[in-house]
Amino acid sequence: MNPLKKLASEAGLYGLPSILGRLLNYLLVPIHTAIFLEAEYGSLNQLYAYAAFLNIIYTYGMETAFFRFSTKEKDNSYYSQAFTSILISSLIFSSAIFLFSEQIINFLKLSVETYIVRYLAVIFFIDAIIAIPLAKLRLEHKAKKFAFTRMSSIVLNIAFNILFLMLFPYLAKKGFMNWDSKESVGIGYVFLANLLANISMILILYKEIFSAHLQIQWIKLRKMLVYAWPILLMGVAGIAVEQLDKILFEFLLPEDFYAGINAKAAIGIYSAAFKLSVFMALAVQAFRYAGEPFFFSQAEDKQAPELFAKVLYYFVSLSLIIWVGVSLNADLIGQIFLRGSGYRDALFLVPILLLGKLFFGIYVNLSIWFKITDKTYYGVYISVLGGLVTLVGDLILIPILGYTGAAIATLLAYFSMMVYCYFTGQKYFKIPYQVGKIFLNILISGILIATYFYFKPDSSWLNYTLGVLITLIFILIVYLYERKRVFSNKLN
Repeated sequence: MNPLKKLASEAGLYGLPSILGRLLNYLLVPIHTAIFLEAEYGSLNQLYAYAAFLNIIYTYGMETAFFRFSTKEKDNSYYSQAFTSILISSLIFSSAIFLFSEQIINFLKLSVETYIVRYLAVIFFIDAIIAIPLAKLRLEHKAKKFAFTRMSSIVLNIAFNILFLMLFPYLAKKGFMNWDSKESVGIGYVFLANLLANISMILILYKEIFSAHLQIQWIKLRKMLVYAWPILLMGVAGIAVEQLDKILFEFLLPEDFYAGINAKAAIGIYSAAFKLSVFMALAVQAFRYAGEPFFFSQAEDKQAPELFAKVLYYFVSLSLIIWVGVSLNADLIGQIFLRGSGYRDALFLVPILLLGKLFFGIYVNLSIWFKITDKTYYGVYISVLGGLVTLVGDLILIPILGYTGAAIATLLAYFSMMVYCYFTGQKYFKIPYQVGKIFLNILISGILIATYFYFKPDSSWLNYTLGVLITLIFILIVYLYERKRVFSNKLN
């Protein structure tokens, strides 16, 4: 079977549950943007940005360490070691957040009630203690239970959001129940929904949770912690590229930078535009699920370098369809998903955000070199580089350009990771990537997007129609130009 066809099928197979989950969660965007003011939505996304960092810190790479030592030493006791370690540390972390919630709110200048931070403390705790049981399911190839656990939580989260934010207020308005309409649309209900959905995962995973023996064997735990700390560092740096701008934005944006809205509302508007990059993120995520085992399985083949080069070329070709399609139809997609008109003010940033995700997808492809050569420490270097570029870019550009600066900083971070990974990788595992053709294709697509935005018609319906039409023409051109080579059994 053509290895590229095999990769495509596996990307769909392994990525489908994750993609479906992300798409279902995306259904919350029109609900939240219809109900919350921009400042409330900004607070919501700011809290989830902090949550992204804390979720990495709470598990501190122990999932990967559990995989590594359980398989390497064929010792089931590493499951109990990892679970016990995370249980103890999570109790300490969440207790501190719960007890000092008011001080945390004041220190970070959060515009939320104390109970919301306490909800988050419990959510972090649950997320952490189920991480190792979920890893155990993956190690035992219990894909159905793993997918059921994840999907149940996602579906319940959406259901509770609809219940608290839409159904209960509607019933109260009709006089069927007593419900404080002002309180019922608070962002606290988003976190309550998240908490209740997370509890369902504990119920589903109770066998795996109670099968762990609470014990600490310092020799084994020390090996796991030594192995895990670079993964923790890489995870924090990686999240920084994605979320740091939302945390720093309020502190860096000059007062009255945007007429009529404050920094919190600007975060909400920027976060709404950021959500549209999910389309590129889904493509990258699907590829990551199938790409790594595919690359490892082909690594010893003599034709592996040529095959890897072709994989990158066609990954970029397919990603360009997403970049052009979403960018040209950003107004139409925004009209559907971003219900409040104010949330559409930053849609011009969508092409920049999508291009950043495209560069990240290229980096994921390129990163195979340090995985198959056992030089994984380069992953830490590259992630830290991306985090530093994000930090410096945010510090310089947000005060000058606002959320445009945040988008550019993210783009520069992914670009720097991609470039560094490419040039370093060519020294250790040379792959004949078609750099010129890839760059030219990206340039042509970028010119098309820029030209369309410059000459975009004022009429909404004409804009929507042209966007869809040009996208279809672009897809047809890519298909006609590339179909013979991608479906050929030859590598070039």
